[in-house]
Amino acid sequence: MRIFSYEELDELGEGLIRQYLGKEAERTCCVDIEGFVTDFLKLPLLYRSFAEEDSDKIGFIADGSTPLCVYENGEIKNRIYPRGTIVIERCLRREHESGRRRFTISHECAHYIMDRAVPSAAFHREFDNERIYSQEDFKNLFSFRETQIDRMGAALLMPRFMVHNVMISHGCSSCIPVFGDSILKLTDKRLIRQMANTMGVSFSAFLIRLRELGCLCYRPLSEYITEEMGLGQDGGAG
Repeated sequence: MRIFSYEELDELGEGLIRQYLGKEAERTCCVDIEGFVTDFLKLPLLYRSFAEEDSDKIGFIADGSTPLCVYENGEIKNRIYPRGTIVIERCLRREHESGRRRFTISHECAHYIMDRAVPSAAFHREFDNERIYSQEDFKNLFSFRETQIDRMGAALLMPRFMVHNVMISHGCSSCIPVFGDSILKLTDKRLIRQMANTMGVSFSAFLIRLRELGCLCYRPLSEYITEEMGLGQDGGAG
C-alpha cells in the first residue's frame, strides 16, 4: 500500500466525495456513505451477524478467499464473499448505532480505495479497554497502516469542504477554543454536538476531525479557570 501524507488523504477523500455528489456537493451536509459504496464504488454492502472469535470485529471487506464467520439460522458458517464485498455487523443497523455504522462503512471504503494495488481482506476492529490484548493485537490495532485507513475514512465521511460548510451554517465562523488539552466551553460542546448530528457522526469523531483540520485553537487552561469559572487571579473569593 502506498504511503500518503495526511494532506493527500484529506484531498483525495474530498475529491472522491465531490465527484460522487457532483453539483449537490455544496448543498450537502451529510454524506450518504451507503450510497457512496453501492453507487460510486459499485461494491456490494451486506449486513450479517458476525460469529468471529474477536467480538470487536464489526466490519469486513472481502478479498474473495478469506472466510468470515457469521450466524445463519442459529449456526456458525464460514462464508467467502466476492472480492470487494463490504460486510457490516448487523447490530449496527440499530438507530442509535448510526454513527458507528457510518464510520465502520467509511473505514472499509478506505481499505478498498487505498488497497487497490494489492487487495486484501481486512477487518474494522474497535479497541475494548476491558480486554487483554497480545502484542500482535496491539501491533495490528495501532499500526500506521490502520492510522492511514482511519484518516481516509474520516476524509470520506467528513470531507474538509463539508465540515467548513456545516460550521458556517451553524454560525461558527472562527476556530473553536480549547483550554489546556481538552476543556471546552459548555456552549461550544453543544455547538460541536449539533454539528456532529448534522453530519451524522459521533461527537468524538467530529471533534477529532475538527482537530485534524485545524479548526480548534488552543488557549491556556488558566484563562478558562479565571474567565469561565471566575476563580483565581481576578475572580477568586476574598
